[in-house]
Amino acid sequence: MEQRTVNLEFRKANLEERKIEGYAAVFSDEYTKLRDRWGDSFYEKISQGAFLKTLADKTRDKFMLINHDWNKVVGRTNSNLELEEDSKGLKFSLEIPNTSDGNDLLENVRLGLIKGCSFGFNIVNQKTRWDDDWNFYRDITEVDLFEVTATPLPAYSDTEINCRSEQLSSISIKEMREKEKSKITNNDNKENEINEKRGAEILSAFFYGFNFKNGKDE
Repeated sequence: MEQRTVNLEFRKANLEERKIEGYAAVFSDEYTKLRDRWGDSFYEKISQGAFLKTLADKTRDKFMLINHDWNKVVGRTNSNLELEEDSKGLKFSLEIPNTSDGNDLLENVRLGLIKGCSFGFNIVNQKTRWDDDWNFYRDITEVDLFEVTATPLPAYSDTEINCRSEQLSSISIKEMREKEKSKITNNDNKENEINEKRGAEILSAFFYGFNFKNGKDE
């Protein structure tokens, strides 16, 4: 499961009614710079529409947690948590439960201690590419969403965050880059072999035709 941490944007916080609304993810035309486990950077963005299918699946509830702790559930779809995707991003509305964790969340929001939101997901579909300088880009076009999380950790910056992910922790951008370069080299070698073979066949056909014509002339 992958996780991303962004600034928690509260659209409205009605603490007296114990309700908070905001965005757990915000779409952008700009790519976010991330780093893998070894510190190599790559660029990523979540495309508009990425949450539509997973939110339409009503057979499995999504949850709101505190710090990705499944022992601290404060929201659940089909109960007190509403999630929807709009043109801006992944919007949430939470009716905070009157529980110890819910009351802690309420107080932390009131004091401004909770300033981040993270969401846990698996990638279903993506588009990837390398630029001319061998920087890796990926556009996430569909995700399987599990949870959104309230966290005291804000985004590291507007353009760069660390990637804390079980899936990506085992992926090396450097290794992926070397494999891609090797693939391109192999493809170029194969293409050269094909071109050489075609050239030899054309040359052979030319000499065969030339010899056949000369034979007829004799």
